[in-house]
Amino acid sequence: MGIVNIGIVGSGGTARHHIERFSQMDTAKVVAIASRNAQTGTALAEKYGVEFVPDWQALVRRSDLDGIVICTHNDSHGEIAIAALRCDKHVFTEYPLARSIGEGETAVALAQANQRVLRVSHSEAVSHSHNAIKQRVPELGDLLLTAFLRLTPGRGARPEILFNLPVSGPPAHFFIYHIYPMIDLFGNVAWVEGGAVYEGLTDQGGYNRFANTVNVGFKSGGIGQWTWAGGIEIREAEQHLRYVLTGGTISHSGGKWYCSTGLGMAEIPPIDAPSISLQELWVGEIQNQETSAAHRDAATALEAIRVSLSAEQSMRENRRVVLA
Repeated sequence: MGIVNIGIVGSGGTARHHIERFSQMDTAKVVAIASRNAQTGTALAEKYGVEFVPDWQALVRRSDLDGIVICTHNDSHGEIAIAALRCDKHVFTEYPLARSIGEGETAVALAQANQRVLRVSHSEAVSHSHNAIKQRVPELGDLLLTAFLRLTPGRGARPEILFNLPVSGPPAHFFIYHIYPMIDLFGNVAWVEGGAVYEGLTDQGGYNRFANTVNVGFKSGGIGQWTWAGGIEIREAEQHLRYVLTGGTISHSGGKWYCSTGLGMAEIPPIDAPSISLQELWVGEIQNQETSAAHRDAATALEAIRVSLSAEQSMRENRRVVLA
């Protein structure tokens, strides 16, 4: 395949980021942008000299496009991805994969059946640090515990739609990029428990601050824990991450990864390999008709939303959710 022709759905900051990346590539060309916001959509299309389409359904049906990039709110990712895959398009979607597990399952199944490249914007696929950890983990024995904590202050700009349960899902869902790497490292999950506290929750699902926890049991053994609190009274954001295995503990500090044992601590350096962006990876997979890695990573993205959305079910039903 020659140049990959792309349609983008969305006209916010993420769409601008993607069109800028693709415009720098000789192997890809953005042909059209679809957006429900005609003002921002038209402005973005005019800036980059591409066509504006007000209807994303019409965009995904176009025969002159090879791939669709989805940059919309969380609640529409799955619907657009499914429609594009049914029109035989390759798909790059922002995380999370979908707002429902059923939509995620359908999208992954369509990509596999149609041999289309479905990529979700989890950066681990091109992260030299993550892949160095992935190589190191099997040497450290069995998993005992993964532990993640993120505390975020209330001040600062954030999209209001983010703190919105119907559109963005619970914090575990829009923070899915914290769940994905642990699933990629340690595999699928047997059970999920979730809990949440929301301050200022309205009938429309908006809120001002939150605390959200997710606990899981991995099928291969070991426990995973995630805790987020946002919009809280704290001077600066804090984040702590540990992977505790029988042969050592991996931790992240100061932008670097370390492995600690009873004998001491040593840095885990990133793997030595050429850098590539997710956009370049996706376009290259389309050109080379290489779908295996994308299918594997999409299956991991699906398992990640099984965790976040099963946690939402656990909160709603006040019980542990056992995954089939």
